[in-house]
Amino acid sequence: MRHVLEGGSHLYTPSVDSATATVSGWQTLRQKASEAVLYDLVNALLHENLFEIIDRGIVTTSCLDADSIPQWELDQGEFYFRLDVDAARSLLFRVRPQRFIQPYRLSRLPVLLVSRGTEGVTAESLDPAGLMRILADSVLDADRAVLMPNLDGFLAELEDAVEHTALSLEAAQSFYSERNGFPPSPLLRMERLSSLKDRPFHPTSRAKKGWDSRAYRRYSPEFGQSFGLDWVAVRRDYLIQGERAAAIPDLLLQDDERQQLEEAMVHAGLHDRDYAVLPVHPWQMEHVLPELFRREMESGVCVPLMRGLGKFVATSSVRTLSPVHDDRYHIKLPIGIYSLAALRIVPPRYLANGVKGQRLLEHLIEREPMLHNRLHLCREEMWFGFHDPQGDPFEDKPGHLACLVREYPDHLVGDSEVQLIAMSSLAVTDPDGQLPVFAGLLRSRYGQTDETEHVLNLFREICEPLIRTALIAFRYGMMPEIHGQNVLLVIKGERIDGLMLRDHDTVRVHLPWLEREGLAEPGYIVKPGTPNSLILETPEALLSYFQTLGIQVNLYAIIDVLSRVYAIDEALFWRVIREAIETCLSTLDLPETVRDVAVKQLLTNPTWPTRLLIGPLLKRSGTGGGGMPAGTGETHNPLRSLER
Repeated sequence: MRHVLEGGSHLYTPSVDSATATVSGWQTLRQKASEAVLYDLVNALLHENLFEIIDRGIVTTSCLDADSIPQWELDQGEFYFRLDVDAARSLLFRVRPQRFIQPYRLSRLPVLLVSRGTEGVTAESLDPAGLMRILADSVLDADRAVLMPNLDGFLAELEDAVEHTALSLEAAQSFYSERNGFPPSPLLRMERLSSLKDRPFHPTSRAKKGWDSRAYRRYSPEFGQSFGLDWVAVRRDYLIQGERAAAIPDLLLQDDERQQLEEAMVHAGLHDRDYAVLPVHPWQMEHVLPELFRREMESGVCVPLMRGLGKFVATSSVRTLSPVHDDRYHIKLPIGIYSLAALRIVPPRYLANGVKGQRLLEHLIEREPMLHNRLHLCREEMWFGFHDPQGDPFEDKPGHLACLVREYPDHLVGDSEVQLIAMSSLAVTDPDGQLPVFAGLLRSRYGQTDETEHVLNLFREICEPLIRTALIAFRYGMMPEIHGQNVLLVIKGERIDGLMLRDHDTVRVHLPWLEREGLAEPGYIVKPGTPNSLILETPEALLSYFQTLGIQVNLYAIIDVLSRVYAIDEALFWRVIREAIETCLSTLDLPETVRDVAVKQLLTNPTWPTRLLIGPLLKRSGTGGGGMPAGTGETHNPLRSLER
């Protein structure tokens, strides 16, 4: 039986109260964090149909177990979801059917383990780790070994996610209450605000495996703390570098700080002819480099010079930092922790691939008049990476000592009339459940309003340039990484004037279409024996990254929040996306083959590809070399769902 909802989806959002830093206050935050992680976990399980949870479960309005539990009645439009673990135990929670992306979503907590015994029915409220343990019990032992060899690792990650989500809620209190604590520039304030959302729909996005609470408060972007970097001199014959690599201290430090570093070089008896000076994240210097690079430090290949020099704050990507005194240059540094289940190192091949991706996008802008002065790029050619001439360039070690200087376009960051807004910040809600960034844009465009027409018009202005840019890139056989953290809106005169892209190391390509347009193969460097997700065999596979990262991760995160905050049916936002796609396909100068693939893949196919996260994470082995575990599944085409 198919159930259709016409209203916006209900989303559990933890409200951050004014709890002080007491034990009871911390426990309150931790409980809210556990609920937030559990909410995302259940919805991810339903989205992926992991362990065939939907196929094995029962959706019903009548449940004898529920009848035995006080205050477990259903609201209008709700259903019970029951999954039998064994003959005596069942999982039980409440859901609402969905028209878009997944068939059901958790409507409200708790999630119960119901046990039936001789003394009657008992119900236990589960936390995230408890839920996963019970689900593991419901799977045959042979299947468990195949489906979740990394179960223990995932359970530990869930615990970290709860702890670090609580810390993030603590940081949100400071952000919204201590106005004087904001970073000094609008761009850095936006980065900190964006970090309060992190990766949408991902239950363990907050987890920073390797950081304790002290390190999280010190180095995470949510807290906005400034700190100095450590600096090492590395022999140039043990380095590879980008084509515009320059003296990094000249770009990141102020005059007196550079002078101190030069004096340290002289004191160590080193010459910049033989050594390049690289920054190191202080956590990395304290916890990773002394052991991993012990031999190089003992032999003089790497020479520590100074600690705590400069003043930097983390941006929303954690490992990318900005000097407090200047927005133009950001520095991307490896940190030997896991975030989004990926080791946050910076392999030199990623840096080389980033330049190749940037070149592709530069060609795209040159060839397409519609993108002139409308698509802007950060420059990423200034980088250094450790390279042992006798070592394996594909092992993790080189990625632990590297750096990238990301240069923002001076005509944007130097213009006081320009505002840069990461798309991920549009889905951030404040403690009152309001949208500080989206609502601010709405006021600047339409005044003090929350009219549905105005909200939809602004959403249209936001999604149209993203969709247009993606489809133009697709025509040329390329697709940038367009999730919400990588794409910034360029606001001029209260209007969206274009987009800016950063982090170009995953510009994906379909070679036959590149060649058709006279563009050379980029020559990406890929670790032998690993899947090549940069060069895609079919145009459909290329377009799938627009469908998953561009729409389902980026735009749907915004839709999900707007529909709740403004009480607007999700279908209206999906209709805006469909209309924008149809307009682009009818007005852009696209070869017939390109248009045919796009129409079929986006508009007429009954299914869309969707991003899988939990299943691949449970199967992960090894470090992954910096790559986030992910897979591809299927979901109903949300643009076809409009017809139902």
